Amino acid sequence: MDSGVKGNAGPLGHDAAAYAQRQEGLSPEPLRDAAWSVAGQRAFGVVLDVGSGSGGWIRRLQRNPAVERILSTDIHDAGASRLPGVEFEQRDVSRDALPWGDASVDWVFAIEVLEHLANPRHFVKEAFRVLKPGGHLFFTTPNNDSLTARLSFLVRGYFPAFCEQDYRDSGHITPITELDARRMAVEAGFQSITFDYPLPGRIPRSSVYWQRLLPGLRGRWWSDGLFALLTRPGGRR
Repeated sequence: MDSGVKGNAGPLGHDAAAYAQRQEGLSPEPLRDAAWSVAGQRAFGVVLDVGSGSGGWIRRLQRNPAVERILSTDIHDAGASRLPGVEFEQRDVSRDALPWGDASVDWVFAIEVLEHLANPRHFVKEAFRVLKPGGHLFFTTPNNDSLTARLSFLVRGYFPAFCEQDYRDSGHITPITELDARRMAVEAGFQSITFDYPLPGRIPRSSVYWQRLLPGLRGRWWSDGLFALLTRPGGRR
């Protein structure tokens, strides 16, 4: 999903009007680099990118020769539909059915999307429906299980990526923990569920990463990002 412009004027960041007004930004490159290493370079066949924005992740997928067809959807078309070879459909994945058939997609990607959704459970169930047996859903979202996130909630009453400015400007409305993600996955029918935390994590009220002090810190306590890979049962992938 696209990053927001600063300021408190205008509609809330999660609706279509506000989304259309935001800058056509991209998820940070380090995040996309990590997502590529964990899952993007493994993708193949028919791939669906959800929350495509202006197409930054799609451009990555187009570098993968195993990807045969790219589908795309977002609540607002910020440019993804104009990329060559991309089949774009405008949808609100919080409530709309994905416009593709059952068991028709090999991979579904949602890079920094679920925190923008009023009903992420609906999306996860729809992703399960369109995936082929053995297909994969990969998503990233802010990590609300980290030490920094927990301290923020204890002291300030909200997670670091869900302050008032994030709510109004970027449309961050739904914080998700690892437990939330696992429950949604199981409810949808996924059985293979793995989590990864490849990003560094910031020290509270600082721009300094924990890893600058202790390079060996890894895992959900020390990362700003949650990565999840869910696999639909059946098939051989």
